[in-house]
Amino acid sequence: MDVAAVIVEQLDANGTLRTFRMQAEQGEHLIVAFADEYEEPRSGPFHFLDDRHESAFQSTFAECKSRRVSGTRFRSNGGLFTFLTAWSGIPTERQRHSYYALCLPEHAIPLRVRFQDPRSGREYKKSIVRDDQRMRFVLYLECRSSFGTFDFSLDVDFRISIEEFTSVDFHDDTTSPYGANIDAYQYVLPRDDQMMVQQFFAKEITMGDQYSVTGQVGAIGPNAKAENNVFNQAWQQAASDIDMKALASELAALRTSMLQRSTEYEHDLAVASIVAAERAVKAQKGAEAIGFLKSAGKWAFDVATTIGASVAAQAIQTAMGL
Repeated sequence: MDVAAVIVEQLDANGTLRTFRMQAEQGEHLIVAFADEYEEPRSGPFHFLDDRHESAFQSTFAECKSRRVSGTRFRSNGGLFTFLTAWSGIPTERQRHSYYALCLPEHAIPLRVRFQDPRSGREYKKSIVRDDQRMRFVLYLECRSSFGTFDFSLDVDFRISIEEFTSVDFHDDTTSPYGANIDAYQYVLPRDDQMMVQQFFAKEITMGDQYSVTGQVGAIGPNAKAENNVFNQAWQQAASDIDMKALASELAALRTSMLQRSTEYEHDLAVASIVAAERAVKAQKGAEAIGFLKSAGKWAFDVATTIGASVAAQAIQTAMGL
């Protein structure tokens, strides 16, 4: 991942916290990977693909001062630990996001993790990895915003168990394998595309001229152009030739490859469309999937062809022809 900045915090069981921040220099690429993506030795929660950055992190993080967190932010009760923190003004760029990583104490097992937007209370997606090299769980948050900076609050509960650590994983409704806040992509979209993403993800939305919408619809508002009939017809014609199970699997693989290759604003929009299409396919909503695959466009088709996802490539090509 080519990022604008990384923020690393390491919490220890005695309530001390160490904080490190690295920002890409002007014109520089800061390339990182999660702890579980490579087996190579490292000194923190990220693999730095440039050895210069790894050396800088190793030497600087070791010298970071540990500060004891106040009782309002860190407390323990009967073996249950709670940690609270918040950040504001994390730098982001149009084509690059930033990452925050919190390393829990050694052998700590997360029980509840909530990353939230401090203004709306909306919960962000996150990635949680058990780092067996360093015997710590790592909480990753992708910081992406169209406003140039990103804010969040974090509330985490955990317990410590040496015996159970290596056999436990953590998942909840907002964990993602890649930590990507795909829900947040709608906020960097043009208004017309925001409407499309919101129509898919929201159970009920109210916007613009106060049209209240429940469920999935083809278009809303006085000037909206409905394409549902076209998508339904296209799906009826293509359904017999498409293996839905294979399509869902290939869209998941395509999403992964596109996230790894994304370097432009338009690429981010295509990823969001593929995520929406994947969910529609899994929900057996073929016509909606066709609409999102059309939005994904040529770059998604090219990546699908490159990785050999022939079913996904065929579906995207069909959608693009509408």
